[in-house]
Amino acid sequence: MNATNILNDILQKLSVLTKEDEVSQELSVNEVQEETIEAVSEATEEVKENAAELSDVEATTKVEAEEEYEAEEGKSLNEGYVSDERYAADMEALKAEISAIKSMVQVEMSSMEKEKQTLSEQVKELSKEAAAEPIKHNPEAKTEKKMNFSYGQNKPLSTLDRVMAKISNK
Repeated sequence: MNATNILNDILQKLSVLTKEDEVSQELSVNEVQEETIEAVSEATEEVKENAAELSDVEATTKVEAEEEYEAEEGKSLNEGYVSDERYAADMEALKAEISAIKSMVQVEMSSMEKEKQTLSEQVKELSKEAAAEPIKHNPEAKTEKKMNFSYGQNKPLSTLDRVMAKISNK
């Protein structure tokens, strides 16, 4: 067999297989299209039913919301302003709190003043006493003489010794 003959046989077999695949795919595409059409129609029916239910619910909620809004409008106009009695009561409460705070501050200030006075008295008492005994200078005080030890008196002089001797004997 020739190479071209082999290739032709392979191509014929492949073309038969692809034709069978195409036919089976056409059948499956038709089935899928039918199933999607059925699913879409079912979904539209459900949406229509839900829309009808929602429109009923929305109508009732709108009516309830309007009633609540009207009730709140009446309340909000009255609640927007403070009555004279409530204002007077709040002001009295604030004045009472302020006076209580003032009395607490006065008590603290008086205790601080007392502490300040006691501390100033203590300072005065301590300043009267001498801090320490005064130091007296005595120029005639005798000090012991230090012993001077000299080592290496008989050694021969080195260069360093000669230089140091000339520096110290200036």
